[in-house]
Amino acid sequence: MMMIVDDLYNRVVFEISSLELIKGLLFLKGKQESEIESIKNKIHKYEQKRTAEEAWYQSLSPFKRFFTGRAPSHHQAVEQLVNVKDRYKKIEKIKRKVALLNEVIILLEAEPEKKKMNLPSDIIKEIMAWQREDGLQK
Repeated sequence: MMMIVDDLYNRVVFEISSLELIKGLLFLKGKQESEIESIKNKIHKYEQKRTAEEAWYQSLSPFKRFFTGRAPSHHQAVEQLVNVKDRYKKIEKIKRKVALLNEVIILLEAEPEKKKMNLPSDIIKEIMAWQREDGLQK
């Protein structure tokens, strides 16, 4: 059994076998990667919507454009920030987390007899949630 230690408080949170821990980390990694794909799809849908709206607006006659309400450019900039830039930042954050999970998995595969593993609190919470879900499914 391996002791899982919280990086923040430096205390043992629970014990788990290294194979079970690897299984949990792979599950978390897959979940994070699917979240990245979901965010990328949202960005793509937003960009398609903006392109379609712009094409529609450009297709109007100058007379109709005059009477058509259009969001001011600063509103469009904020919309772009929220729907694209912030989402890309979130993707980068998730990618860093996936890289950390990869490092831990590689370390565990290289040293399966390891007795102690330090992990960040958020990963520990996710592993504990996964264990509860996995325990209910069995």
